[in-house]
Amino acid sequence: MKKTAIMFSSFAMCLLSFNSVAEAVDIYGRAHLGVANSDTNEGSKTSVESYSSRIGIKGSGEINEGLKAVYKFEFAVNAADQDSDGKTEENISARNQYVGLQGSYGQIVLGRHDTALKISQGKIDQMNDFNGDVKALFNGENRLGDVVHYSSPIVGNLQFVVTYIAEDNSKQDDETGISAAFIYGDSKLKNTPYFVSVAHDSQVAGYDITRFTAQSKIGDLVVGGMYQQSEKVSGSDTEDGFLLSASYKIDKYKLLAQYQDSEGDFGKLKDSGTGTSVGVERSLSKQARMYMWYTQFSLDNKADEDHLAVTLRYDF
Repeated sequence: MKKTAIMFSSFAMCLLSFNSVAEAVDIYGRAHLGVANSDTNEGSKTSVESYSSRIGIKGSGEINEGLKAVYKFEFAVNAADQDSDGKTEENISARNQYVGLQGSYGQIVLGRHDTALKISQGKIDQMNDFNGDVKALFNGENRLGDVVHYSSPIVGNLQFVVTYIAEDNSKQDDETGISAAFIYGDSKLKNTPYFVSVAHDSQVAGYDITRFTAQSKIGDLVVGGMYQQSEKVSGSDTEDGFLLSASYKIDKYKLLAQYQDSEGDFGKLKDSGTGTSVGVERSLSKQARMYMWYTQFSLDNKADEDHLAVTLRYDF
């Protein structure tokens, strides 16, 4: 307890010690919407959907040579929502939001942040933000408040990331949680042609999870795989699952494919089964792109699901 108090006191003293801040402020966002047709146990319907559209502000200010303050406030915007008509909290929700320090030792922040295990997936999820997202059948994709998040400097392509979740978080059942990951390589596969990570959650949002991820680039082909084992903290329920993904770039097009298999019901769909997705991405400009994709879930205890969509994404 004394060590924790000393750590937070030192952190506060650092924030209060600088007299002037030369800020670099960045306002950014993503508008990503599409027309989707979904066939589920509730029937078939066509809708306009928002796929993790967002807006945010981030920046930094120098405290002294080699040390700066950093901050980010990012919000998800459901740009297609009609039920709340943009007038309630359902239209806007919190994403990563924090303030912290960055220096030669790495970066430490306080607030709301993706856990180390979530970060450890890199870019393996070719269906990210779509119905075939890894979280459909896997758990562990947590973005939590009441956290202290540390990212070490990258040394020899190796980085250590750890997230401490305080017991005050409503998902922690009055227990502290730790999420940690070792990451080797480049998640964007630009500086290195490979990405490998191992991560573990201990008592995070009610689960203990171990995850292994690997991805590699061979010319225009990118292939990856993930294995995960999850166990409920309050019980003996366990879940094993794996994911395989691939993409292949042809000029301005990128072909996408992904397969998931889970033996448990810890994911968003709350059922075991498989998910198969295929799609194509078309680059329109540096900031704009279109997608067409199809996902089919074969579930063990619920009706199978089919999802088809055409989407437009613009980053600014």
